[in-house]
Amino acid sequence: MIIESKGQIHDNLYAIGSSEFPGYLLKGKRPVLFDAGMTFMGPLYLVELENLLGDINSLAFHFLTHSHFDHAGASPFLKRSIPGLKIGASPAAAETFRKPNAIELIKNLSRSLEEKNSALIGGADVTFNGLEIDLVLSDGMEIELADGLVCRVIATPGHTRDSLSFYIPKMKAIITGEAIGAFDRNFTIHPEFTSSYQDYMASLEKLAALDIEIILMCHYFTLTGADARGYMQKAIMGAQAFKERIEHYLMNANGDRQAVVKKIFQEDYEATGAILQDSRPYLINLDAKVRVVAEVR
Repeated sequence: MIIESKGQIHDNLYAIGSSEFPGYLLKGKRPVLFDAGMTFMGPLYLVELENLLGDINSLAFHFLTHSHFDHAGASPFLKRSIPGLKIGASPAAAETFRKPNAIELIKNLSRSLEEKNSALIGGADVTFNGLEIDLVLSDGMEIELADGLVCRVIATPGHTRDSLSFYIPKMKAIITGEAIGAFDRNFTIHPEFTSSYQDYMASLEKLAALDIEIILMCHYFTLTGADARGYMQKAIMGAQAFKERIEHYLMNANGDRQAVVKKIFQEDYEATGAILQDSRPYLINLDAKVRVVAEVR
């Protein structure tokens, strides 16, 4: 089944914020929030966390799938609002969050949406001013959240070099960010190998070996049952097909990457209207995917 990422999903597992920019809350003895996208969403996440947890300070962990602005944008706000909160991310993400140019890019990409959603922000300071990582998470680590409830960290580079996925064996649930791609409005899978095609495919193969009944997707949707079980193989085939399409277009365009970006943007974004992403970040990611394929030809 494909459902909207909203409200209670399974037992103590919830999607908070909005389905476009969901944070995933797992309640328990030591509650954990996975991702917190977009700076302007910070106050809304905080309200919903308080409603679900009672005491906001009981939130023990906040784990990040990767360092992009739509997955970690509200994290500094939550850290300022919950002083005891432990932020966990990969070593590469920890490094990224200390870089002035990365911080400036997140601010820049967030600014227009902050202006558009000023009513939601109110008077809160949602500025992304860098992020100190308290727990450096590496592949294979297991964090105990309650008796019999653990979170396993899985390194899944390819979308970004700092990408992690989080597997909850007891629930057979996984949170992946864009490590497995994303759906459009027609439920077509769009691959997201923006840092490495080879790493992306290896990560998909690694995740395909897991026993999965719930996939908490990066934006909009959650998959359960047969849809979750069959997703990884579809994602693998979709990534292979998209790579071959880029290679074909590059050959016809004599290696002109920008011509290929323009062609795919027109075909997939403008002509269909199915892409669930603003044009600017979509183009940034598409340019990276074309570059990745061009450089390994």
